[in-house]
Amino acid sequence: MPDSAAPALAVVGNLNVDQWVRTVDRFPAWDEELLVDSARLELAGTAGYILQACRGLGLDAFVVSTIGDDVFGRFVLGCLRELEVDASGVEVLRGEETAVGMIFVGPAGRRGILSTTGAHARMDAAVAERHDERIAGCEEVFLCGSYLLPRFGPAAALLSARALRARGQTVVFDPSWDPGGWSERTRRDTFELLGVVDVYLPNEEELMGLTGTSDPRAALAAVDGLAGETVVKRGATGAVYLGGGERVEVPGFAVDAVNTIGAGDVFDVGYLFARRLGWPPAQRLRFACALAAIVVSQTGARRYPDAVAVTRFMTEADGGDRGDG
Repeated sequence: MPDSAAPALAVVGNLNVDQWVRTVDRFPAWDEELLVDSARLELAGTAGYILQACRGLGLDAFVVSTIGDDVFGRFVLGCLRELEVDASGVEVLRGEETAVGMIFVGPAGRRGILSTTGAHARMDAAVAERHDERIAGCEEVFLCGSYLLPRFGPAAALLSARALRARGQTVVFDPSWDPGGWSERTRRDTFELLGVVDVYLPNEEELMGLTGTSDPRAALAAVDGLAGETVVKRGATGAVYLGGGERVEVPGFAVDAVNTIGAGDVFDVGYLFARRLGWPPAQRLRFACALAAIVVSQTGARRYPDAVAVTRFMTEADGGDRGDG
């Protein structure tokens, strides 16, 4: 397992609150009211889910982001204190609202999301630069949620990534879904950025959006060889690794998905955890898939498992054979 004294993972990106509602079989018409099963408020954003998964696996993390000086911002800071995360890089912006995602969870864990930008409108490279001394001490730097950060999109992130690579840090990139509709500029800037990314972690739908194709195989071919490693998340189907001329594919785990929100972010942490251990790609993918499967199949308040629980889940899923070797 990673040494407790190992450098922290720096997480730079979208940190917000999710207010989610389930189960939504259909949306109400105007002026209509419907009953649902439950509603919760959670620490979220790509950064938020990454931090929670890190806590479960015992990975130290440092986060850089922007929040508002409102009730949601205070909720975020309270959550970070509970996680014992170094939040000195979280800037509270007076007069701004904390970004909020309104999540509607349907049958089989499918979801629809409405989001506000809030304080993320002022998240830019300068924010990260103000905390660079702390970032410099981290082993990997995870640039996340870039498409949701108007001033820290792929073009701005490219400059940061070049500086990080120049001093020998590992650059990890998961930009999430592009609400702007995958413009040619977004695609061009992202492809250029991938040339200085060590680990690129899109899901299959995001990759097809980026590459402008409905064929997953063509989408994979379009990015093959750009980043050092490309890891494509395929939900219940599993995951694919491309790197160094090698392609590895593993199946997912059969679970009843209750809530898939943040599943890809949790997968990301599982993959990086296994990568730190020096495991080969198949093991990394398998561990990451198992971690995500555990989280999405939970009911009620989420619990983020440790490595022992993930390994146990893999062993049981494999009928007693070790799934991590």
